[in-house]
Amino acid sequence: MIFVTVGNATQGFRRLLNGVDELARQGFFGDEKIFMQTGHNAGFQSLACQCQPFISLADFQRHLTEATLVISHGGCTVFQALRAGKVPVIMPRMRKHGEHVNDHQVVFAETLARDGWIVPAYSPAELPEAILEARRRKPQPWPTGQIHQMVATAIDELLNTKKMDF
Repeated sequence: MIFVTVGNATQGFRRLLNGVDELARQGFFGDEKIFMQTGHNAGFQSLACQCQPFISLADFQRHLTEATLVISHGGCTVFQALRAGKVPVIMPRMRKHGEHVNDHQVVFAETLARDGWIVPAYSPAELPEAILEARRRKPQPWPTGQIHQMVATAIDELLNTKKMDF
């Protein structure tokens, strides 16, 4: 099962949902089931994927555990996917598309991608190759005791290397 999650930000994120849905309709995933947590995307429907706007924490954890692939926004869900032993495909929400208030998810994705934790897809066109790459990679062990350094590095890069409009 492929688990797609857009989190609970109040801005829509149809770019990710439509991209995965299009791939599913084209048969890219074969017979594998796809479950999408669609969040605040009123009216989004898929004929190829099972969809639900929001799910319980228990269902979220179950989907993460059972998933052969996780495709997600670039928020805190990334850490949960990494802890679950996944190499997630991350499409960060972007300000220019009205998906978030700034581009902090882009900076976060760039940092984690550079260190090999995630495979980024910055546009729907990049999803197929990102998915293939994530399936090729072996998950890294979760860095107990190192998470503070990872977060500190990401925050430092966010504050010092990018001029962001907060």
